[in-house]
Amino acid sequence: MTNEKIPYKCSCGGNLIKTKVEVEFFGIDFGLRDAEVCIACGSEYLDHETLKEVEMEIKKRNIFAMERKVQVARSGDSLVIKIPPEIAEFLDIHYKSLVQLFPVDRNRLEVKVTG
Repeated sequence: MTNEKIPYKCSCGGNLIKTKVEVEFFGIDFGLRDAEVCIACGSEYLDHETLKEVEMEIKKRNIFAMERKVQVARSGDSLVIKIPPEIAEFLDIHYKSLVQLFPVDRNRLEVKVTG
């Protein structure tokens, strides 16, 4: 089954092959799974069963329920975003943890925990 060519194309126009890929969502390792991978752009498409398993595990762990709206505060000249305790615990963030901030676009900020 490894590197079997697929008869249809990726949305970018590239050829797809069926192979195994490491699947990880929200820090949960699902191991090697079957996927269709574009050899042009690298997009990975998982099969329905894998997506269903990922969705069930995420629901079981209540990860989507952690979404929160928080108010931006001020500390001196800086703005402060308060991280709710359940999100901090999930991400293993604590006082003086290091994070990287990436402005994705004008309405979205990505935070990466680095230490």
